[in-house]
Amino acid sequence: MKFLAIVVFFISVFATDAWPQVTGKPIKVYLLGTFHFAQTDSTYDVLTPKNQASILKLCEIIEAQKPDKVFIERMPDFEYMNKMDSLYQAYKAGDPNIRRNEIWQVAFRVAKKLDHPAVYSCDHPGQYGFYYTQIEEYAGKHQQSELLNYKGKGITAPLTDFIDEDSLLANTDLLDYIRWLNSDEVQQTSHAHYINLYPQLGNTNVFQYNDAYFLGANLTADWYRRNIMIYSKMIAQLNYTEQAIFLIMGNDHIPILRHLFESNPYFEVIDTEQWLGATQIKTK
Repeated sequence: MKFLAIVVFFISVFATDAWPQVTGKPIKVYLLGTFHFAQTDSTYDVLTPKNQASILKLCEIIEAQKPDKVFIERMPDFEYMNKMDSLYQAYKAGDPNIRRNEIWQVAFRVAKKLDHPAVYSCDHPGQYGFYYTQIEEYAGKHQQSELLNYKGKGITAPLTDFIDEDSLLANTDLLDYIRWLNSDEVQQTSHAHYINLYPQLGNTNVFQYNDAYFLGANLTADWYRRNIMIYSKMIAQLNYTEQAIFLIMGNDHIPILRHLFESNPYFEVIDTEQWLGATQIKTK
């Protein structure tokens, strides 16, 4: 009995040291997936009065969450090149050169309204194009082209690949379209093909290692690595006194980033539909 008591004592001490309790309230995390405003069909313009009204409404919703920091899809490592800080300061001072990019249209607007001294860059480079070119070449030579067209066992395709996004965007309210992008329906399918399509491409003979060995899995691994680096750059810029943070980024990034923040007990990811509202778009 004495031995058991000693064992229990040491286990409790070890557990206390190894897994300290999280103190204080977790930081609320607001993640918003988006399309790139400046890279749409040439006939679509976010600067029209209708779209501007929609964007202003979106910004008001974000502002109501009172994030202490706004994160954007830019690489802080190359800050000297893109000069985001000086561009934000110019925006705050009333620079009339307003760009179509979602950073100006949403992030800068929100940060200025909340009187933030800066916005925070957190992007990281990936090698998607490099790996995809290799995969495409291998698939064409080894009867895997059908897989790239989402035809095969155990494969799903992004919902956005089966609709005319330009038409949908042109015929719906911009805010509702962003709500649709952030819906579970779209988010789940946008992420799934990274983990059920690409790992089936390349040389998948587990007993035969060569240069093409699991090429698709390398793409998926690189995609995860990029998002882990984005997450790491975000938390590196926190002092843990923040009550809430906000990120606007390309939609495909959101599922992995959500998982990373949800796995960290110091953060609470707020479900997007809860704070942004549900979409009225039906695509099934």
